[in-house]
This record gives sequence, structure tokens and C-alpha cells, in this order.
Amino acid sequence: MNFSVTFLIVLTATIVPSCIKIDELKDTGVSYATIESDYPDTTGIVWEEIGSAKEILNISEQLVYLSRGDNPIPAEKWDDFKLRLPWAKNIDRFLLFDKTYFYRSVGRPADCEYCETVIEYKGYTWTKLAEIIGVSYIPEGVEDDGPEPGHLFVQTINKCQLVYFEAGRTVYDLTDNQGNTYIMHATETGTPTTEVELPEGWSISTRVLLEPFVLAPFGGGDDCYFNIVRDHLGQGYHQYEYSGATFPE
Repeated sequence: MNFSVTFLIVLTATIVPSCIKIDELKDTGVSYATIESDYPDTTGIVWEEIGSAKEILNISEQLVYLSRGDNPIPAEKWDDFKLRLPWAKNIDRFLLFDKTYFYRSVGRPADCEYCETVIEYKGYTWTKLAEIIGVSYIPEGVEDDGPEPGHLFVQTINKCQLVYFEAGRTVYDLTDNQGNTYIMHATETGTPTTEVELPEGWSISTRVLLEPFVLAPFGGGDDCYFNIVRDHLGQGYHQYEYSGATFPE
């Protein structure tokens, strides 16, 4: 992502190359409280407008970096930008939210003075945006690269960022009808749809926001966990309601 005025993207259903092996969440031992984490007071902050995503992944470390800093990659250089393993490009997506606030890189302390970890790669600067923790499959045990129709792919990530939806926006809610709800934040086509083949018991509905909606990380305290779901059409969703007090239940 190229920022003159700082544009920023949230990690949206990271599309990882097939050569990446990500641990299933149940094997990682990760568990977190399903309450919002602490984040900076948003009074007076400068929300960052959404721009075009330019993200790269370090496959071996399962870290995502955002084009940012003193020398981000120019937009006209992105298409021809070549990477070597363990690096790979993330795909471009169409975003359905309005603004965002990135307040800390993965691994930085909550009381940080300089809160972004910036690296240089191939002559450009990149900020450490997120860590991929583990994956889950719905239905469980079905490992589809797509995923296939009737299946969902879930990534649990570590990312200290707020996502802002303006009042008056029509949003798309995905639910399992058991108390777990996810808001659509991105598509691959630019046109969100409810015509999705979902697992049994799941559904998508639309609503108009009567007031701004701010999505924050979960885990409580200084944790920054998000669950991101992807359907077979490439639509991505952030979880914002949980059925239990901890995840995974």
C-alpha cells in the first residue's frame, strides 16, 4: 500500500500460497477470552482512510507486513514486484469498511513509545502488521484450499488494529445461529452477496448501521486476537460476537 496521506488496510482473510503450512488452531494451544481488548482512547485520533492494500507475507514466520514507513512501494511498482521464498504477496481485495486505526505492531508492548516495527525489504519499508496464529475449518476436519462451497475457512490472527464502519452503511452479517456473528469486511469481486453456499445452520443477513460500528481485537487486556472467516466466494468476515466466554470453546 502506498501512502502519501497515510492509507492503511486491515488484514483481510489472508490468502496464503498453497506451499504454506499453517497449524490448526486446536494444535497450537491458543485460547483467549471473548471480550474486547484494551486499546487507545479514540477521542481525537486521526482515523486512517482506506487505500489499496500492498501486503507481503513471511511464510516461515507466518507474519504479514504492510507497505508503510518512510519508503513504501509505489503503486505502479507493485504488479512487477517479485518476491522470493520465504516471502509471498497477499492478494488485493475490495474493502467494505470506511476507516481504520493501526495502533501497535505485533510484539510491541502496550506502553510503547515507537509502536510500529518497520523492516526494509528489497529497497522498500514495511510495517509488521499481523501474525497468523492458526486455522480452523467449518465443518471441522475438512481442509479445503478454496474453501469449497458449503465450507468456511477461519484464521485466528494477532493484529492490533481498529476497524470503523460509518453509520448508514449496509453491512452483511454471517452467523451460525448459535451466538457467533461475523461482519463482512472484504470481497474479491467488489460486490458483496448473500448468495453463498454455507455450512448447515449458517446464514447471511443485511442491516443498515444506525450508528458507527468500531470493531476491536479480542482477548482482554493487551491481547489483539481476531478470527477472520472466508467463504467459497472469497468474501471475508471479522468475528464480533462469540457464543462462549473463551475461544475456542
